Amino acid sequence: MAFVLQVEYSPPKTRNLVGTSFHFITSIGMATVAVWGYLFQVWTHYAIALAVPPTLALIAAFFIIPESPRWLLSKGRDKEALALLQAVADTNGAKMPDNVLLYEDIDTQEGIKDVLKNRKLLMSAPINMLGWFMSSLVYYMLWFSAKYLAGDIYLNAFILGAAELPGRVAALFLMEKVGRKFTFMISMGLACVVMLCSIYPDTTSRKIMYSVGKALSGTLWAVIYLYSAEMYPTKIRSLGSGLGSAAARIAALLAPQTKYIMVLGESVPYIIVAVLAFACVCVFWFLPETKDKDLPQTIDEFENLFLSPRAKDRQSLSGAIGEEVEETQA
Repeated sequence: MAFVLQVEYSPPKTRNLVGTSFHFITSIGMATVAVWGYLFQVWTHYAIALAVPPTLALIAAFFIIPESPRWLLSKGRDKEALALLQAVADTNGAKMPDNVLLYEDIDTQEGIKDVLKNRKLLMSAPINMLGWFMSSLVYYMLWFSAKYLAGDIYLNAFILGAAELPGRVAALFLMEKVGRKFTFMISMGLACVVMLCSIYPDTTSRKIMYSVGKALSGTLWAVIYLYSAEMYPTKIRSLGSGLGSAAARIAALLAPQTKYIMVLGESVPYIIVAVLAFACVCVFWFLPETKDKDLPQTIDEFENLFLSPRAKDRQSLSGAIGEEVEETQA
């Protein structure tokens, strides 16, 4: 929800930067988890130490974080949305245009039944959820594997957490150059290779592969969060991202259980994840690109994401001709 909220405040040109900065903080948090574990080695003290910062942040957030203007518009609360945008303008030292009006495109497909009838949504949602699932599975497979690496467990956990930061930087640049979808596909494909290379038993090689894998997982998380927020229309944006996050939590629950599969062979879990990662890359091809696109407000705008530039031009031309015909008839 924190991610969806900040993305809805961001224009297309800065959405990538704003979204990726969110994950930089996440990576720093994951690295410091190891530091907390080293400082508070009694688990009850460790739990309390981890609970205090987010509790203080929650109290501060309640009074500081504003509501999303897009959400207010979708609920017909135009005056509140306008007041929020005026506050944004005042904060930035800008001036709102005189007599500005806000509006929200009316979505005639409001009910969940209408959403379930939309074929593109029914196709996109499971693929998007698979992307979340695999991002989480790769991430936690490597994270929990830290205990199998030689050396100090706290240092290994810190290194694997810090290794995400280069992945976040890569995501920031790649999403601008090649787009969200292809950045995800490239990263997941490389994660497939890393999983297969992790089978090699050499300790040094494994540490290198795990660090590269964690960097890739950092890229995957940055992309899938932003991609989901940009793909779903406003009324189901939180629901769509929530379903994806739920799929990711299932993967987080399954990842520690891979130790039971290791009775079949130490490399078996990594081979399974590599195969699933390859399958994820293949099906992601069918999703649309969202780079430099406005956040879809309605189901119709969501469907327009699937149109090629030529198809959009034809659609715009057809609409313009239709308007001219109507004016002529009038």
